[in-house]
Amino acid sequence: MLKNLPEEVLNLWNNWEIRGMVLLSLLLQTILIISGHLRKTIARFWIKILVWSAYLSADMVATVALGNLARSQGDSSGDCSKKANNSIQALWAPFLLLHLGGPDTITAYSIEDNELWLRHLLGLVVQVGVAFYVFSRSWGSGILQFIEIPMFIAGIIKYSERTWVFWSSCSKSLRNSSLSGFRSSVCRETEPESDEQREYLRQAYTFFHISKFTMQDLVLGYWDLALSHVRFSKIPADGAFKVVEVELGLIYDMLYTKAPLIYSLSGIILRCISFLFSVTASIIFQVKIEKHAYSSIDVAITYLLFVAAAFLELYAFLCLVFSDRTLIWLVDEGGNAWASAIYSWVRKLTTSKRWSRSISQYNLIRVCTENKPLKCLEFAGIDEMMRRMHVNQKDLNGELHEFIFKHLRKKAETMKEDFNFFDKKTRSKIIGQRGDGVLEREGLLKNYKWCTTKEEFSRSIVVWHLATEICYGVDKDDASNASRSICLSEYMMYLLVIRPNMLSKGFMDEGSLPTFRNKRYKDIIQSYRGAPGYDDVRFQREWKTNKSTARGGPVLARQLLESISESKKRWEMIEEVWMEMLTYAAAHCPWKEHAHALRRGGELLTHVCFLMLHLGLSQQYEYNSVDDIMLYRPVVSITKTLLKYNGR
Repeated sequence: MLKNLPEEVLNLWNNWEIRGMVLLSLLLQTILIISGHLRKTIARFWIKILVWSAYLSADMVATVALGNLARSQGDSSGDCSKKANNSIQALWAPFLLLHLGGPDTITAYSIEDNELWLRHLLGLVVQVGVAFYVFSRSWGSGILQFIEIPMFIAGIIKYSERTWVFWSSCSKSLRNSSLSGFRSSVCRETEPESDEQREYLRQAYTFFHISKFTMQDLVLGYWDLALSHVRFSKIPADGAFKVVEVELGLIYDMLYTKAPLIYSLSGIILRCISFLFSVTASIIFQVKIEKHAYSSIDVAITYLLFVAAAFLELYAFLCLVFSDRTLIWLVDEGGNAWASAIYSWVRKLTTSKRWSRSISQYNLIRVCTENKPLKCLEFAGIDEMMRRMHVNQKDLNGELHEFIFKHLRKKAETMKEDFNFFDKKTRSKIIGQRGDGVLEREGLLKNYKWCTTKEEFSRSIVVWHLATEICYGVDKDDASNASRSICLSEYMMYLLVIRPNMLSKGFMDEGSLPTFRNKRYKDIIQSYRGAPGYDDVRFQREWKTNKSTARGGPVLARQLLESISESKKRWEMIEEVWMEMLTYAAAHCPWKEHAHALRRGGELLTHVCFLMLHLGLSQQYEYNSVDDIMLYRPVVSITKTLLKYNGR
């Protein structure tokens, strides 16, 4: 096909094929370096598309470029100028190995990439073999070939680092995690830091050990759960969220970046070696190479590759310095004046934002009535994808933090009363509440069972979402305390429509969602007036057979408006129902989905899940008192530790 092109185009292609692939590989690496860590703090669709496309393209482009370099080494056919160009282009092969090693800010796009470490090991062997072939074919008597040796070693180091990180972050390797770090940190006799931020960092690293353990679906010892509860319950609401922020950042680094290696002694040594070799090669190239003997374009590209390699190492060093891991290490060395001084300097230059700090909102009624999908999109079968365009982001505030943590701490204290902390049935009941807890406390559960405990969770979300929106539309002028209810309602609806895998098993399919076509928003709000009572025989029969959520929403709204006349009390109950639904969803969401959420800017549901875990609201534990006490005996007695953190 290319032979049919004009000769000028063919010459341009032949001259720029390899150059273009190398420059494109460099561009993709630059995009990954800069945007790789942004997805941790930006919950936007564009960052996902940017990182996804660059990640999938980077390895492919570098591999193709390496193959073209290998092919081009035998095409000189006695042409001295072409031999010279091939010789300098052969120097690009080690740089492509550096590109295949990837940036420190992103190794895996998703956690499944870590499970494919054997495939990456095979890729390492093959690509190093191809690079060595290019290196051997270009070998001559000039100084240029000796520059390739240190760059070749640096490229192998970078590529090997990535493969090792894949292996260390796979589920099999992480299942070897131990709770010894958590136990020693909890039982260590240390005074709290006077600086809140320093204390939060220290606490986060302590709880990181227990989170890393449980995320592999490993079973906790009972005393680990108890000690976690007594320590975490003493932290204020705002501080608890900050602790979890740092903790989830550490987990993100463990799963998706080169952190497991670069924060180790061996990683620092390897980084120094690769940096030394890169600098040495660049100096020799600058001083010893006769630039006029080669194409000026190839020389410029080579300079650009050296600069990019230096930038890669410098950026990695800055990421190492301005990271939570560095701050945590400096906090542990806090007794030294130099450590305190460096900590203060690093903290001033680092950002405090560790995730998006936003909560996604999806209002089903407004989406269906105000945003009509195009018929062409509907026929093409992608109208469901357009729903993502109707998701709004709302900033989280301290008021919601306080409300969530107060609710969770109250649950934990209820479970602790009369030694219910030991009772698995009580624990399961409290964690399994999804609106029935507050309704039972108010003496209303019997009248609301039809839309809570007697209905599957996903349909309960839709019915309560519609009812919440209708109630808000009815007494909007007198619903100043309804903001939390609306926020949680639209967030749970977002999870159901956009992130259904984060909810418990048995969620409804998207085709079962009400569409409200040809209806106006105000008509839907007023539909509660003509809705039957929840105890209406015909409605009960229809609900049991048809289960139309569009029908159930107005019925529940009428029930709420008529049974609880005081607006303030009604909204207090509604927000408690939504809070129980949120905790139920958090407790039953698979750990794998929480790990996936970290690369999308984070989810409030994940933060709630970790707050519950540290407060002891988890069923993922095993009671074995004798073994657990023996594990702690070398450090400190369990009774002493529990009494210490209870303040007795």
